[in-house]
Amino acid sequence: MTDSELVERVDRDPQLSGDEKETTITMYGRDKWFTVFSAKPTVVKSLLKHDHFELERARLLTEDGIDRVGTRAELRSCEGDIVAVEGEMPVGVLTVKSKPRANNHQSSIVSSETIDPSVFE
Repeated sequence: MTDSELVERVDRDPQLSGDEKETTITMYGRDKWFTVFSAKPTVVKSLLKHDHFELERARLLTEDGIDRVGTRAELRSCEGDIVAVEGEMPVGVLTVKSKPRANNHQSSIVSSETIDPSVFE
């Protein structure tokens, strides 16, 4: 199963209201990686498509209820809708802009621009 096929399995979590579908970014001091969690479908799709997103945990809605998996390989082999993901990305992929974007859609937060390898050194 390809990343594109994983993205097709992303759906909204019917157990969460719109305000509960949060996205968080956490990093400390000299960390070279930051942690990102999202239950917002558009952001989840963007993260799963991103080359530098290292999946640590995914939340799935299955026929039997809720399931959690820890790797992309496990995610590919499990059935169910992907409703949330958590993982790590290199700090070098994160940009804080001095001017707001032209729109406020969360789906535009994660971009897949080419990244200079020097950010990982």
